[in-house]
Amino acid sequence: MRASTTGWALVIFLFGCGSPATPSHSSAGIGGSTSGASTSGSGSSGSSSSGSGSTSSSTGTSGTSTGGTTGAIVAPSGCFTDVSAGHHQFSCDAGIVYDVEIPAACASGGCGLILDTHGLTMNADQEDLGTNMRALGKQNGYIVVQPNAPGAIPSWDPAETFGPPLLAFVQTAVTAMAVDPKRVHAMGFSQGGGMTWWLICGHTTIFASVAPISAGGVGGCSFIAPDAPAAELPVMQIHGHLDNVVNFAANAIPQRDAALSYWNDGTGSVIEQDSAHTATRYLSPHGTPFEFWEHDYQAQSTILGGHCFPGGSDVGPFPDQFGCADANQFVVGQHAMQFFLAHPKP
Repeated sequence: MRASTTGWALVIFLFGCGSPATPSHSSAGIGGSTSGASTSGSGSSGSSSSGSGSTSSSTGTSGTSTGGTTGAIVAPSGCFTDVSAGHHQFSCDAGIVYDVEIPAACASGGCGLILDTHGLTMNADQEDLGTNMRALGKQNGYIVVQPNAPGAIPSWDPAETFGPPLLAFVQTAVTAMAVDPKRVHAMGFSQGGGMTWWLICGHTTIFASVAPISAGGVGGCSFIAPDAPAAELPVMQIHGHLDNVVNFAANAIPQRDAALSYWNDGTGSVIEQDSAHTATRYLSPHGTPFEFWEHDYQAQSTILGGHCFPGGSDVGPFPDQFGCADANQFVVGQHAMQFFLAHPKP
């Protein structure tokens, strides 16, 4: 169900000050028109199983098969009770319900996996309207996991409660579906973007590359030891200058600069630019890329402003419609997928 506009009064209360979240580890967005050049780039490049006693619903039937490219066994594991191709829902720990899209090509194993996490007041369907990851996963050989936060106003706060079960479910899905461990990625919007930063801060070894979008509110990563990644990995960070919910200057810039400083990245070079957006790529001494995509797009809702999905399909006047409304946008889901394809683990 969509959040009501009354939920957004709480959003503005929580995020109006625009100050960065203070990361704390153990885990955790508020939270889509057309063309754009592709992004790739050079560069190189985390925990327990999910709980039992869960329920699931799906469009397919459960089964066991031998992994295609890996030779591993595809079989139910933990609360991941159905490994057939199709769209499934799994109810697991902490009240989280997971929407999972398994392409037919992935039913025998060997595919990648993308964790795509929504923001405050949102759900998995709204996240997919912003990223289009279910369709893109089918086209490119990725299982897509989109969790639904619990609560009347869905939220991933506190990160310490919801981060560990999210991570556990990813690991359970990797086991059940014989996922290629070199192609596990994470992305998310607003709180979901904050969760993405949290995941790489404490569990870098699990993920190949990540794409936090308009990140803030919960999670995050200070990049000050011990709250810092154990290894470098490619990052594509996206944020709007006109974001009215997660302030650009107070959140995006400090998070970017902390990462660049920690990894000793050099001077950036512009890889794509027009009058409404700029993409800059930085490289660490080891060649690991960090891409920073900044834009001037806005949603139709003045409450959100630039707190929106570039190229997302959920465009409208209400504060729970998160698509940017401008013409000639880059399409964030396509760019994130291209980034993931270009940056598996070595």
